Amino acid sequence: MLKQVLRQLLPQQPRTSAGSLDSAMGLLNEGRFEEAELVFRRLSILSPDDADLRHLLGYVQSRRRQFPAAESSLQQAIELAPDRADIHFTLGRTRIAYRAFHAAAEALNRAVELAPTWAPAWITLGDALAAIDSVDQAEDAFLKGLELAPAISEAHYNYGNLLLRLGRVEDAIRSYEKALHHKPDFQKANNNLVYALNLSDTYTPERVFESHVEWAQRYAEPLTRQAAPHPRPSKAVRPLRVGYVSANFRDHAVTYFFEPVLKRHDFARFCIYCYSDVRVPDARTDRLRRMASVWRKTAHLSDEELARLVRADGIDILVDLTGHTEHDRLTVFARKAAPIQVTWNGYANTSGMTAMDYRITDAYADPPGMTEGLHTEKLLRMPEIYMPFEIPEDDVDEGPSPCVDRGHVTFGSFNAISKVTPRMIELWSRILRRVPSSRLLMLTVPEGRTRSRLRMHFAECGVNADRVEMRGRCKQREFMAAHHDADIALDCYPFHGTTTTAHTLWMGMPLITLAGRTHVARVGVTMLANVGLSELVASNEDEYIELAVKLASDPVWLKGLRQSLRARMLRSPNMDGARFTRFLEQSYESIWNDYRTIALSK
Repeated sequence: MLKQVLRQLLPQQPRTSAGSLDSAMGLLNEGRFEEAELVFRRLSILSPDDADLRHLLGYVQSRRRQFPAAESSLQQAIELAPDRADIHFTLGRTRIAYRAFHAAAEALNRAVELAPTWAPAWITLGDALAAIDSVDQAEDAFLKGLELAPAISEAHYNYGNLLLRLGRVEDAIRSYEKALHHKPDFQKANNNLVYALNLSDTYTPERVFESHVEWAQRYAEPLTRQAAPHPRPSKAVRPLRVGYVSANFRDHAVTYFFEPVLKRHDFARFCIYCYSDVRVPDARTDRLRRMASVWRKTAHLSDEELARLVRADGIDILVDLTGHTEHDRLTVFARKAAPIQVTWNGYANTSGMTAMDYRITDAYADPPGMTEGLHTEKLLRMPEIYMPFEIPEDDVDEGPSPCVDRGHVTFGSFNAISKVTPRMIELWSRILRRVPSSRLLMLTVPEGRTRSRLRMHFAECGVNADRVEMRGRCKQREFMAAHHDADIALDCYPFHGTTTTAHTLWMGMPLITLAGRTHVARVGVTMLANVGLSELVASNEDEYIELAVKLASDPVWLKGLRQSLRARMLRSPNMDGARFTRFLEQSYESIWNDYRTIALSK
């Protein structure tokens, strides 16, 4: 979409130094932004009243991520030509790039006022509005853009991302499919489609697995077939080189489970490389950087360049922490950047790739004999749990169970609304009807049409709106404190909570979960088993309802769990990072020794 917009900008050539302008345009088309900026800057000095020159200068500065300079140049262009929609559009895109989303929405609203039939402006406005949680207005903007230009694949992709966030999973899947229809090689759309299938309860596990394999056949396998072999491993004894790859080495759910391992690695036996694709580092990024043996900033590298860097570093085991989620590096792994490649933590399913050798899990999340056929990787099962959790930074006391003072039980759903399928609404309604005085608290539900849709669904299931409280997204500390307002957590299906479940148990709230036959539907099983609460795991929908009703009717049980769960969590494998790391390191050494033995025997 950006290239289409740029083509609209280029014909508006200013009337100064034609030769120099042609040169600047050539540099711009070739992506040589630093050189182009020098020419545009010189031309702007020669023609200070030319809005086109200021516009193009601001555009180039934005591409170079020189945002204050770009903002200044674009504001000067607007002063010279206040009714030019294209300049307001570029200003809006620039503000999105440096995350000034409210200001971006202001600029883009002006762009669509001036050019109401310009589809890219509507679509980009949708992006800005989604970022500031104006989700209904964002949807309207996306739909207007798609009405004007239904073949823009990026518009279908961005709209699909919004739909997924609003819990309209089936609609999101259709949007991703439309994006791929218009642009069959649109890898990000295909990634998000594969991810979204995990959230749907209308696809079989086998079909979801096939979608992962189909993704790999399209994007990964051609690269794997071309990958150069690795040299024979040395016979010399040295620390094992393990590399972790992620864009989430920051305040992110992935690091809540990764940091407990990184800080406890045995650096006498392991040399730990972190390949950081973080675009906006924070305090946690800096803390992780200090823990690693070697820290590589890699966000600026292409997948091919990163794969070459990993090979140059001589990594023995490369670990993917992203899978089919945002800013993935799966095609680095497709290039077989390291002799042994492992996926862990960031994605609760197979990669679908033959180049990925192992997936780290445990026997609760992937019972032997149940899920091997749904993976292209060999399952590397940890003895207890597949990743440890740590005390949250924004911790609050667990507090008493609120039913003691309120006289009624409050159920809670704290998972992302994308995990709440229509079937879950029906099951929760059955629970609420069985416990007549009970309430339900739902977090992460956007205001507006999403809440109206959910209230209507509850009403259709016989539950009055006043029994369901909905709150939006909030900061971490507020999220933790919200556990004071509920007694029993209701897990989602088929995609269980992960970080949410860990937080819930830490806050002393028991969780009812429904076990399925895939990893995404068994995360709650492993966390409850490792804290000694397997009795809260249901094997079918009726049992899920009965467990919730039984727990709600037993205030003594509830009180005891509230008082004991935090201590049980601290004693459990769920939060024993040191013990888990020893198991993980033993597994790394085992798979490396197996590989080394085979490689040296050839």
